[in-house]
Amino acid sequence: MNIAFTGTRKLINNQNKIVWAKLEEISQIESTWHVGDAAGVDAAVRLAAQRYNKQINVYEVQNKQQRYAYAQRSKRMVKAISQVPQPKLVAFANKECPDGCTPCASPNGRGSGTWLTIAYAFYLNIDIEIIFLEENLQLPSWILLPQPKQLSLW
Repeated sequence: MNIAFTGTRKLINNQNKIVWAKLEEISQIESTWHVGDAAGVDAAVRLAAQRYNKQINVYEVQNKQQRYAYAQRSKRMVKAISQVPQPKLVAFANKECPDGCTPCASPNGRGSGTWLTIAYAFYLNIDIEIIFLEENLQLPSWILLPQPKQLSLW
């Protein structure tokens, strides 16, 4: 199994506990981990990978001066796991999906890299688990709809 992670760059104490509890649970699964090079959730995943002796692939931002480079990094990670067996995205969301962020080949996260990553993974039909770091958050309507299946002529 290949598991990618995404989430906020700033964790407060209670959120940190939620993330670490989930990482401990996931560490029991035989898998390769994939994560970005940011602070917050990414940093926790990198540390947990060391602690739990997990194989990890870290995706780095290529040009930190360009804002879109962060989105490119996340898309590169999601694309990579879409091409291996049993891909899954574990997302730690601290806010609701911004209006206008929808699944497509080039999603606009409207300031949320986490939701951009989720939308792109959804577009690529990757299994997604979303862990809300705040109470009373709602999933976007597009994630609740069944995904259309491609027609097969054979």
